[in-house]
Amino acid sequence: MIENTTESPDTIRTTHAMCPDCLHCVPARVDEINGEIRLVKECPEHGQSSVFLSSHPAYYRDLNQFYFSVMPKSHPQRDYIIRLTERCDLDCPICLAGANEEVLADYDLEEVKRLTKRFTKTKFDLMGCEPTVMDNLPEILRLIKASGNISALHTNGVSLADKDYARRLQEAGLDEVHLQFDGFDDEAYKIIRGEPLLENKMQTMRNLTELGIPVDLVMTVLSGVNDKEILPVLKYGSEQPNVKEIFFLGCRMLGRATGKFESCQLLPDQVIDLLDNATEGRIGREDVRRFQKLYFALLSVFGVRKCLYIQHYLILRGRKGNYQTLADVIDLKRLEPILERYRERYEAGKKSAVPRLFLEMLPVLLRPRSIPLLAEFAALTLMMAFGFNLRRVRRRSIMLGYITACDPLIYDTSVSENCGKGEISRDLGVQESGAQANVMREHRWR
Repeated sequence: MIENTTESPDTIRTTHAMCPDCLHCVPARVDEINGEIRLVKECPEHGQSSVFLSSHPAYYRDLNQFYFSVMPKSHPQRDYIIRLTERCDLDCPICLAGANEEVLADYDLEEVKRLTKRFTKTKFDLMGCEPTVMDNLPEILRLIKASGNISALHTNGVSLADKDYARRLQEAGLDEVHLQFDGFDDEAYKIIRGEPLLENKMQTMRNLTELGIPVDLVMTVLSGVNDKEILPVLKYGSEQPNVKEIFFLGCRMLGRATGKFESCQLLPDQVIDLLDNATEGRIGREDVRRFQKLYFALLSVFGVRKCLYIQHYLILRGRKGNYQTLADVIDLKRLEPILERYRERYEAGKKSAVPRLFLEMLPVLLRPRSIPLLAEFAALTLMMAFGFNLRRVRRRSIMLGYITACDPLIYDTSVSENCGKGEISRDLGVQESGAQANVMREHRWR
């Protein structure tokens, strides 16, 4: 068990970050100060500033050390956001993408075709603002399918309430849907999305479930607005057979949210606390920390980029809509020393690091209570090797994600250099780091 301590200012690592005033890249460091982790920036023009990162310094230090030991910066990008359009059929007050504010042409079929030839064995996250406003979306999906790449539609789901339209996308080759799903309170939807959307969300989910389209529920969490909806969303997702992921996205200062929702913003570390409290410790911080080490270790084995600040955990769907946590079936505490030995060997450059990792994990995974999970674990491991296609996730597994988008306040070049998503857009071209694209766009907008 890691205990938090209160210390004098202590630098964990140095990096570069964004000055909140001029948005220039300046020297920075990650410090522990009075029991908090803060990103401290030194701007030659505007002086020192700092931003909160975590109230769990021991947790942060442990994962920071593990991450930078096993995750080099040289992994190739395998997942690109394509910002297909700047248009949207909603006008969300919280819009992180700045929808409908710039007049840029949508991507056409020839441009997408060139991208599918340039990037192979790649996941394309079809975003922008709202891809379903594009008449040629089915044709775009067919191009991606024919190229052997993975298509992931990120959507508010308004158009998918039409079952025939959802079926057209499925028949065109759609692999998965990442659906904005902010809970079951229409008053919260009015604040976050500008209008009541619950009935539409429920119809969209009925359609996607009936069609068997894999879904990631993406809940944008605002402190004091819809944070009480975390547990209902978790319960609902565990009851839907096609829900493969549930991601809790903390609000950050990007796009239209800038200057309006400062008091509501959350970091993944804070969302971990919310879920820990909501489940009365059943999905607890210590188990998330141990699983995250396993996740980082496997990412390093298969050469997959991923952000330090995106945390994960795994739950297992039961037969009656209930769920088990990973800690219910795998002794994560026993697994942790094995992962630490892997970190030490990997950092030392020992070729035995990977085979010894799997050999030492076998006795933990082959315990009677863990054996039924082996097929689920194998499927998730293969996804790291061959691409994160939710169609490959087995029936029981639901990946939880505690995530946020990098804004100029928390942007950290050391983390951004291994961002798990690149971005392709008209205004910024091809960027290997989606985090870098975020701050470049904010710099240009402001």
